[in-house]
Amino acid sequence: MAPQPAQDHGLLGDWAIVGYAINICSVVLSIITIISVIVVLFKNRNLISHASLRISMASAVCDIIYSVCQMFIFNNEFMSKLPEINLRVFLWMMAGSTVTFVLLTVSMGIHLVLMVLTKNTYWAMRIQPYYEVASFALGFLITHPYMYLFQTVQWVPTAQLFYLVENVSVSRRNTWLIHWAWVFAGIVFLFLITLAVNVQMGRVWCERKNASNTPETVVGMEKGKQVEYSSTKRKYIRSVTFRLSIYQLIPIVTQIMVVVCNFLQRAPFWLFVLANILPTFQGTFNFLAYIVNPALDQYRKRFIVFVFRRNRKPEPEFTALNDTASSYREPSTIRGTESLYSMYKDVPVMQI
Repeated sequence: MAPQPAQDHGLLGDWAIVGYAINICSVVLSIITIISVIVVLFKNRNLISHASLRISMASAVCDIIYSVCQMFIFNNEFMSKLPEINLRVFLWMMAGSTVTFVLLTVSMGIHLVLMVLTKNTYWAMRIQPYYEVASFALGFLITHPYMYLFQTVQWVPTAQLFYLVENVSVSRRNTWLIHWAWVFAGIVFLFLITLAVNVQMGRVWCERKNASNTPETVVGMEKGKQVEYSSTKRKYIRSVTFRLSIYQLIPIVTQIMVVVCNFLQRAPFWLFVLANILPTFQGTFNFLAYIVNPALDQYRKRFIVFVFRRNRKPEPEFTALNDTASSYREPSTIRGTESLYSMYKDVPVMQI
């Protein structure tokens, strides 16, 4: 049974406070993502061609818009005093940012289709500069009928949601045409793309695994080192596959319950709570997907090395005899991170 509506937070009750806190966290992490992407692109202009970095920054903008709007929505006292035009603006901003976020992730899925499945790098490089502009334009254009389509938009404090004054069947049809159908289609597309990319990369992993079991050896490399070399490449392929899948999983996780809740005429309370809480994690999930982005591997490894060097205790001073003896050590087979990167030079890494 659903709890009695609270005066300040409506039917959500204390869950609204939880959502408010998560929204604050998402806004902070989204701001960090935007600043970080700007700094990285300023230091290395070549990374501008990586669509995943730009999409991370654009998604962070959408997350800020959505989270800020939802923080106001969790305050019944504020929302109850707004005129209808302001309610329509809130509804449009939230719907537009949601559809734009899904379209941005769909753009990432299209990029993976062209780069991984069809290997059509020409068209991938031709259209990738327009992903962000097209997503924002379409997202807010598709949802702009919220500003005028329905007879009246009201705020219901007890249920803590927008009420569209219109015939029920007409209202459901219109909201699906200008909002939820696009989100649902994006979720289905992203699920299929994630599955196809993982299957494709799994085949690559299996092929390289079988190749490493052949009796042939790499010229100039011992057999044991070759096995270690192939194992490192397979681990890297699996790592890249998993990290690329995170972007596609974010809308699936955060929006699927919202779509189901709007599909049902009367949703149970637990589904109503999930539909309000899960979208607040978008900024947090986008930040996590950004920090594990394969395009930032070099910077992330440098940061880890920098942190460990600062926390490392200074080595004790040895005598001149020990210093002289150290000069007779055998040279290491892997010299720092540059040799480690050279091990991945022939791994099929996509420019994302």
